[in-house]
Amino acid sequence: MADFKFNDEILQKKYDLKVQELKKIADEKIDDTAYLWDETVKRYATSMERVKRILETEGMNEQVTSNLIKHMSVFLKKCSNAEFHIALVGAIKAGKSTLINALLGYEYASTKVTPETAALTKFRRGDRNYVKVSFYRKNEWAILYQSAVDSKATVFLEEYSALQADREKDKWLGNTDQMFDCEDTEKLVKEIERWTSSKSACHYFVKEVEVGLKDFELPDGVVLVDTPGLDDVVEYRSNITREYIDRANAVLVCVKSDSLTGQEMATIYSVFSNTRYNPEKVYIIATQLDTLNRPSENWKEQQKEWLKYLKGAGAYGSLELAKRNLIPVSAYLYTLLKEYNTYDENSDKMFDLESILLKLRIRNINEHFQELLDFTNIDLLKTKINREIVSNYKKLLIADIADAFTTCREELRETLGNIKNNQKEIIQTSKGGIKEIKKKQAEYAKKYQEAEEDKKEMDALLKSLQIATSKRADDLEKAIKGLNR
Repeated sequence: MADFKFNDEILQKKYDLKVQELKKIADEKIDDTAYLWDETVKRYATSMERVKRILETEGMNEQVTSNLIKHMSVFLKKCSNAEFHIALVGAIKAGKSTLINALLGYEYASTKVTPETAALTKFRRGDRNYVKVSFYRKNEWAILYQSAVDSKATVFLEEYSALQADREKDKWLGNTDQMFDCEDTEKLVKEIERWTSSKSACHYFVKEVEVGLKDFELPDGVVLVDTPGLDDVVEYRSNITREYIDRANAVLVCVKSDSLTGQEMATIYSVFSNTRYNPEKVYIIATQLDTLNRPSENWKEQQKEWLKYLKGAGAYGSLELAKRNLIPVSAYLYTLLKEYNTYDENSDKMFDLESILLKLRIRNINEHFQELLDFTNIDLLKTKINREIVSNYKKLLIADIADAFTTCREELRETLGNIKNNQKEIIQTSKGGIKEIKKKQAEYAKKYQEAEEDKKEMDALLKSLQIATSKRADDLEKAIKGLNR
């Protein structure tokens, strides 16, 4: 760092103190224990951590966008452990929880009619069965609740009031994480439901649920994540999912197989946008295949329509990749088939199973059991996850981190270049004394504020364009639904 001499003694003292502060931060030892799992990642992360600390100091933070700090924080989270996150995202009731249950081989996540997933729910391998619950801080909850009020989320507010949840607010907000060991799967399911059910008052204050499973087919370090709906009436919760998409290493986008409407296309486009247009990590899962009137025939026709839009630049940008990563599934049928020998002939699940068999023109389950399993495509999806994702997850994880580092580095170069030019101008005005420098700093602060406002306006414009695109896609809805008749 170059030495500068100022005519003003007070100014010189301030400058020297600032230089000492920055040198101290630059020389500080970074706690790298979270990054020891890989040497390359450790090198990237410690460099980024040091730069982030410098940019967050007083005087520097006024010239750095909040977006850059957010990207740096996301990058450091990716580096902090060797976890590979596979996120299931989509609209409310798009079948995310049902699909997770099919992939896990047990009905852990609630699939009731009312939306249950209001918090991130992570499933991972554990040395025992457990549920770990994290809670919102008071300031986070205040923003979430205000988001519900601003968006006029009437159902949310009415149910919150009916459950008298406000009485429990102070009991949970800001609370330390709580861990619950579960002896068997039944107790585990009850514990998950306790913290995630929409009928439980405490679920409003839960930020994240982590479920450890002894019987988990995926290796250590791979995490399946059930997310809040992208169309959640509380925008704050939808934004949690959008931000998490950027953090995730692979994304399964759940869309009802009969619902390629403008809203679904908007969901798909927003996911590609949040993955920074890295299409290989996105899989479009056409869920609830069994709900089509003639499932096999209807899907063949619908698939052609879906591919017309998924091959475009806003999604995969390639017909070949779109074909490879578009997978129709029937997770509920898969679960029914796996357990059908345990059902009473008059049970609801047996009636559900029989109604699906009628659509498929099948009467004898045993004779067509493998054919039915193949129709669900769940085993195919598991194979793809293992072959294309899990088998190389550490390599993919490091590549993802390297890509994120490159993105942050480019943003940093631009930002630091601007800061350097600004500081040169300020130093050139130093002979005018502190008043002149403060005036110049105020000018740059105003420019920075205007830049932030411009970015917000641009984000709003992009969002409105995306909505306009989704409305145009609505024209497809009638034609697509007509294929089910």
